[in-house]
Amino acid sequence: MSFLAPLYFLGALAIAGPVIFHLIRRQPRGEVEFSSLMFLDSTPPRLTRRSRLENWPLLLLRCAAILLLAFAFARPFLPISESDSVAGVKQAVVVLIDQSASMKRTGVWDKAKNKAKKILDESDDETLLSVIAFDSEPRSVLSLDESTRLVADTRKTAAREAIDALSPTWFATDVGKAIRYAADQAALLELADSENAAATPNNPIASAAIETRIVLLSDLQNGARIESLQGYQWPSRVWLDVQPLSATTRGNVSLRVMPQRTAAETDDSIRDSAGNAVRVQVSQTDDGESSTFRLRFDGQENDAAVIQVPPGQTRFFTVKLPGDGDDADEALSRTATLNVLGDRDSFDNTYHFIRPSRIRQQVRFAELSIPDASVDPSTAARETLSFYARQLPWSDASRDVDFERFQRDDWSEGLSPSETPLVIVNGASAAAAAGDAVEQYLSAGGRILVVLDQPSDDAIRGALASMLKTPDLMIDESDSEDYRLISAVDFTSSLIAPLSDPGVNDFSNIRIWKHRRLRGLDGSVKVPLKLDDGSPLLVRRDVVNDASGLPNGKLWVLATGWQPAQSQFALSTKFVPILLGMLGPNLQLAPESLTIGDALADRSIATEPGFVEIDGDVFAVNMNPLESETTSFDMDRISQFGAVISSPLARQQEQTAQRALRDVELEAKQGWWQWLILATLGFIAAETLLAAKERSVPQAEA
Repeated sequence: MSFLAPLYFLGALAIAGPVIFHLIRRQPRGEVEFSSLMFLDSTPPRLTRRSRLENWPLLLLRCAAILLLAFAFARPFLPISESDSVAGVKQAVVVLIDQSASMKRTGVWDKAKNKAKKILDESDDETLLSVIAFDSEPRSVLSLDESTRLVADTRKTAAREAIDALSPTWFATDVGKAIRYAADQAALLELADSENAAATPNNPIASAAIETRIVLLSDLQNGARIESLQGYQWPSRVWLDVQPLSATTRGNVSLRVMPQRTAAETDDSIRDSAGNAVRVQVSQTDDGESSTFRLRFDGQENDAAVIQVPPGQTRFFTVKLPGDGDDADEALSRTATLNVLGDRDSFDNTYHFIRPSRIRQQVRFAELSIPDASVDPSTAARETLSFYARQLPWSDASRDVDFERFQRDDWSEGLSPSETPLVIVNGASAAAAAGDAVEQYLSAGGRILVVLDQPSDDAIRGALASMLKTPDLMIDESDSEDYRLISAVDFTSSLIAPLSDPGVNDFSNIRIWKHRRLRGLDGSVKVPLKLDDGSPLLVRRDVVNDASGLPNGKLWVLATGWQPAQSQFALSTKFVPILLGMLGPNLQLAPESLTIGDALADRSIATEPGFVEIDGDVFAVNMNPLESETTSFDMDRISQFGAVISSPLARQQEQTAQRALRDVELEAKQGWWQWLILATLGFIAAETLLAAKERSVPQAEA
């Protein structure tokens, strides 16, 4: 039996009262008058006993009433298993240790290992132990399931060896995924435990409740991902003990070389400096202590620049590239490594990049125009496709694109998509150039735009049917005397998607005066643009590239010309982005930087910063910039996603409070104190009756 208020048992000391009162000597009750005793000698009475208990039943009734009252106020109850202490519950400890790149900071990794070993030492031999290391992915070094199969006194040794074998990596941090992984491991162990009927020598945890403590050892840097915890159902009897780690140094400076400029930035000043300098971003955390740093390239004795970056700020600098050595290897001459000096933690002070270079490409254009007698010869040039196509800014910061006339014999030379990424022909030229060479060019990733700016004949129809793989293709002239408008736009098309934003997604103001109607298209042909009469304006066929991993070839057919006599397409704001979109990205431009963890061409992943060469191409690999955000985030972010966060002391206090609450509920349900009060009242009533009877007997005798 247990008691909610055992101190009330002190009230049982009041039992001494009735005993003392019964031992007090009383004067005789009756007095008899007698004559004068002055002539008699006084003789004191002889006492055989100074005090004695005369009425045992009355005394026992009074003592029992006091004892029952004290017992009732102590609130007794009969405990069951729900109100017992946690003794007998199997304990499990999961050490979740961060080994991401930010743990390379001074002192952080040593603190992580020391804390992990201290946690192991504080655990008893019967505790199940697990070690999980994580960066962008969690890895179980010693699982709870493996721990159950180890002899009790060998678990600590196995866990310590697992921790000693760990070291920081260069990968980013995903705290949310790691916490979910550890909690799932604990939940699976609990599930396996519930499925076992009884404990066996090979499975000592069977039929025993398991409480799992997940100890998170991490610097909790602000760039760590935690969103994967969202929506996770936290398992019961599992709690998270977060022990943040800090570096022995203050502040952190990170470096990044900005990507090459986009095609939209094509003014002369930018293009002239594209191959001679790079744009650099340098950031410092809020707790930094210095503002002056130096930038220096590998292999250079002199600094490239001396910069000022105050704490908590980000600055951008233009840094001139060093010259190449005459005997430098051609592949290595394209690489460069920039360092920022003056930071105490150098794990993110180096950036590898491919030196920007411009290549030369061509856009080939073939046009066989039929003279139009209604057009003024002085303005005839403005009524050609090439006149408007030449005005486009084909070149950008990464390449110089020449606009060249296309000859029929050029197909026999085997055009290369890397050198000639786009070929534009009108319907008559397409008919003249159709053949196996066209399909080979498309299969190699080439792009062709066919413009139907003239009435078609059987040769044009046959050539387009072959190119589109649509044998039932029919082409005829529109019979409308009025203009047509674009009524349907497929914004999921990669060519049209950049024009889907509000303000630029209106195609309804482009008037089409003349167009060709395409009928009988195959189901594999896509229609990005459609006119209000239901006929396609722009169709596309994708051709699988023979080289794995490279973009597919594309064939577009535009059912009208962009001359003013044909349509307003060339005069609209959609003309430039659509044709430049057909040119596509520069496939010869190596990515500025791969991030650690990105897949490489040989199906491996990048594991450390530097340069990797695959199939003759050199790629730069750098750390995820999120790892440089070393300021710790608030632990409340973890609890907001439903994780139960506590500490050993808080957990003990919580268990004590929960146990007390369960005892109160159990005592209230049993209600022993009510029966004890009734029993006390009964004893008091019996004592009152017995005392009255004892008092009436002497009076009757008198």
